[in-house]
Amino acid sequence: MEIAKAYNPQEAEKSHYRRWEEQGFFTPEINKNPAAEKYSIVIPPPNVTGSLHMGHALQHTLMDVLVRRKRMQGFRTLWLPGTDHAAISVQRKVVEQLREEEGKSPHEIGRAAFLERAWAWKEKYGSTITEQMRREGASVDWTRSRFTMDESLSRAVREVFCRLYAEGWIYRGRRIVNWCPHDKTVISDAEVKDEKRKDGQLVYLKYPVKGDDRLLTVATTRPETMLGDTAVAVNPADERYRDLIGQTVALPLTNREIPIVADEYVDSEFGTGAVKVTPAHDPNDYEIGLRHNLAQIVVMNDDATMNANAGADFDGLDRYKARALVIERFEELGLLEKIEDYEISLPTCERCKNVIEPLLSEQWFCRMDEMRDLALDLMRAEKSPQFYPEVPNEKVYTAWLENLRDWTISRQLWWGHQIPAWYDRAGNVFVAHSFEEAARAAGTTELKQDPDTLDTWFSSALWAFSTFGWDGRTTATDDLDAFLPTDVLVTGRDIIFLWVSRMVMTTLKFTGKKPFDDVVITGTVLGKDGKPMSKSRKNGVDPLEMFDKFGVDATRIYLASIATGADIRWNDLLIETYRNFANKIWNATRFCLLNSDGARVDPASLVLDETASIADKWIVSRLNETALGVNEALDRYEFHTAVSLLYHFFWDDFCDWYIELVKDDITFARLSAEDDEDGLSTWEVLTPQTEARTRIVTIIEQALRMLHPFMPYLTEELWQKLPGTSNDLHNPAYSSAEATVMLADFPAGDRARIDARAGAEMQAVIDVISKVRNIRAEMQIKPSDKPTIHVAASAEWQQVFRANEAPILKLARADKLVLDTALNVPKASAKAVTTVAEVALPLEGLIDFEKEIARLENQLGKLETEHARLDAQLANANFVERAPVEKVQGIRDRVAEIDTQVRALRQNLEALK
Repeated sequence: MEIAKAYNPQEAEKSHYRRWEEQGFFTPEINKNPAAEKYSIVIPPPNVTGSLHMGHALQHTLMDVLVRRKRMQGFRTLWLPGTDHAAISVQRKVVEQLREEEGKSPHEIGRAAFLERAWAWKEKYGSTITEQMRREGASVDWTRSRFTMDESLSRAVREVFCRLYAEGWIYRGRRIVNWCPHDKTVISDAEVKDEKRKDGQLVYLKYPVKGDDRLLTVATTRPETMLGDTAVAVNPADERYRDLIGQTVALPLTNREIPIVADEYVDSEFGTGAVKVTPAHDPNDYEIGLRHNLAQIVVMNDDATMNANAGADFDGLDRYKARALVIERFEELGLLEKIEDYEISLPTCERCKNVIEPLLSEQWFCRMDEMRDLALDLMRAEKSPQFYPEVPNEKVYTAWLENLRDWTISRQLWWGHQIPAWYDRAGNVFVAHSFEEAARAAGTTELKQDPDTLDTWFSSALWAFSTFGWDGRTTATDDLDAFLPTDVLVTGRDIIFLWVSRMVMTTLKFTGKKPFDDVVITGTVLGKDGKPMSKSRKNGVDPLEMFDKFGVDATRIYLASIATGADIRWNDLLIETYRNFANKIWNATRFCLLNSDGARVDPASLVLDETASIADKWIVSRLNETALGVNEALDRYEFHTAVSLLYHFFWDDFCDWYIELVKDDITFARLSAEDDEDGLSTWEVLTPQTEARTRIVTIIEQALRMLHPFMPYLTEELWQKLPGTSNDLHNPAYSSAEATVMLADFPAGDRARIDARAGAEMQAVIDVISKVRNIRAEMQIKPSDKPTIHVAASAEWQQVFRANEAPILKLARADKLVLDTALNVPKASAKAVTTVAEVALPLEGLIDFEKEIARLENQLGKLETEHARLDAQLANANFVERAPVEKVQGIRDRVAEIDTQVRALRQNLEALK
């Protein structure tokens, strides 16, 4: 069998994906079993502007693991891909392109021309991430790929909007919204991130009370908004201000008087206990304003500059310059009491990072109370969706739903789903599926469509069912019937609010079904510095670079090894571990292939009788234990557990032990020397055992099947090279498909084939060999020296060791095995203990005692010095409190390691003295 000496990931990645896709292996139609259970996942649609980042790579890997395994198990699987139109992101890209290439703004070319350029940009750059997904091996059904602005999905958006409007769930109103001055659009509460700042200021301003010489002091972090104040509020129970309730103050810098009102919302302990009320620029003030029928004065433009309502001196000023000028004028008037340093929480736009402004604005809203109750009722009745990990994600989800407010769904953008509402000259609104429908309702064609578009998350909320063909007019399709609800959603904790909850609500509302059964919440892959990856920090790790450096498979299995839901700091050394694992798989398979003459993959070779060796019984038992464990782990979404089981089975059990134990049975020629009658050496070529070769390639084939969902390219490359692989090994649902490991039956594991006795006996043999190897390493015994091994054990275990004397002597590089019920060895012997035996190696003739004692004492001294230094660090309470937790834990781990090493050294010294 010809096979390269070294594994080249790029070679394996070249052709397999194209073949899989061209053969239709990713589509549910490849499954020819009419009774097959379905398994479906819809991908969280990445932004059409995006490139693959590490968050995508993590989530796509986990989804692909689930889908590939279920496909191999014979499920009719569908992993539906697609992209999101990413309204703000695309609009920014096109605006930048327009400015750089033509020196124009969107308004200079008009909406229609702008949208033409946006679609052209999407067509040119929108396939970047889908091609990158092909590179990462994602087995999605590209024939069903969707885009949130596809015509069918756009019809669904219009249908949902019209229906919710007709039912009174969507309305237009004037309310406080989160306004992004940079993008000049509304953003939702879930898109606002609070940024803690220690450089804030609490400014104390004094307002003169009319008809009195008293001054009423208010404290604010946003003094520029005082130009829009329409009241001062105090708590009705606050004795300090009770006599002022109902009076007015002269609002400085303006020609207005504003009332002093009593409202229980006011916290008497904050600031002075009197608060300025700006109903048009603060959500809490807005509510106070409604309760007291206060005027609502907007003093800012959409770019966060002040407008004419702020007064001539402030009109056109940036908000922060206006803030400084307000403070300056108050100081000039003698009305600035003081300024205190104050830690503040600034609401920022999660995309552009600019500080948002609460702003009174006319917008479209969606009432959420009834839809919220649908989702809460489902959780209370069925505990659905089931979150993994459950804590804290389920509580986060339900708590947010319980406190849900109406959703601002309109955005001041051109790219996206334009709101299906038209206005006549009188300002009457007509919500309809089309202009023609609106014109019929209005009785005129002189209509103007609302210029705003819908929040991107509005169309994304419909993703779970609109992607299967639901558009309002079509409410039943084969895919809807077969694949909704989907089985699992894999996503990040940051969009539980934005997306997960909204999909639950809208899918229940419009289909009567839940969107998915389970939700797997992934953690965050952090930069090497332990902080979230970002361009500004320059700590990002590009998955494509990792693919080039370590290979796709190594990157994938490393990502799958991350504990579900846990954050992890990126570590090149760990991914290198899995590159080494890939090389180990390649090299082990290559060794077996080079010694595979006469062998064929044959599952029957793993059915053993009592005459089989302990090694064979043990490896078949471990194979079944591993298969059972992997399946159980993946059923619980414990990807990291499955990876650990596979890693240790292949590297430790199969490569380090089984291959070494049976190597003589499978190698191409086994040579033995004998003296003939003339005293000359002659060589006998012994025939290798075809049965042993068949068994070992079959074990490799089974292992490759289990590894395939994690490492698709490597496993396909090797599986195709194994002798005897064909579509006969497929799950019966794919019996007519071209041979591929991705359609081979996934090993289920058989508890009846777990041999506990063989496992215990083999472990006892392994432990003895390992202890001898440890002693050899610690005492620096030369590889060429072959000591006598003494083992003390019960009669039952002696029988086991006697039956395995040959492998013990071979793998421990020993000359003789002495078995007894007790050790009878010279004092100068190195000793060790296993769970069932004592092991000793007489050292006379193997080492120079004086040199070894000196070496061990020197090593012991160094370790004791290091121990003392580390103890001093841990005794320093200031260091333990301030140092990073991982550094302190690392020191504690090292101390424990030194303790173990010191005990071993002292034991060895005692044996030598």
